[in-house]
Amino acid sequence: MIEYVDGTLASSSPTHLVVEVGGVGMMLNIPLSSFDTSVDIGDRVQMFTHLHVREDILALYGFVTLAERSLFRLLIGVSGIGPPMAQKILSGMSLTDFAEFLEAGDAKGLTRIKGIGQKTAQRLILELKDRISDIGIAEREGPVVGESGSPVAEATEALVGLGASPVQAKKVVEQVAARGDLSVEEIIKEALRNI
Repeated sequence: MIEYVDGTLASSSPTHLVVEVGGVGMMLNIPLSSFDTSVDIGDRVQMFTHLHVREDILALYGFVTLAERSLFRLLIGVSGIGPPMAQKILSGMSLTDFAEFLEAGDAKGLTRIKGIGQKTAQRLILELKDRISDIGIAEREGPVVGESGSPVAEATEALVGLGASPVQAKKVVEQVAARGDLSVEEIIKEALRNI
């Protein structure tokens, strides 16, 4: 089992990374939540991993946090959910939102994720509702971006509150904030134009 990969980022996209470790390029399939635009090619990265083995494939999945990996492993244990679908689920919603929908038994909320229908949402609730608290998502996920109270963090939280995904909100707010010294209100207004 490969617990984590620590090396130099060779290439990245929203769905996969290539990390060079000891002269070997390891391709990691990642959820959108693990895609970090602040990391540049050549930077050192460390990703927690899950190796998925079938008779016709070896696929390595990478995650920024242990909570993401734990949820991924719970998801692939659900009947009808394979690694690609688990990756879509992690990309489609924040971990805390997903846990809240599960605990509330809100199948309609889960169907917001592309590829999840009513039956699959109900199966997820049935099989994971009692197990989701075991991975402690709320404590491990941490803040979305920046220091608490910073204009970037406040603007990101506001956009998430307005319905943007945490990953999308973080990306847009960071792009807007990089343009200059703006107030929280100005960042939010400009970010809303760019979503």
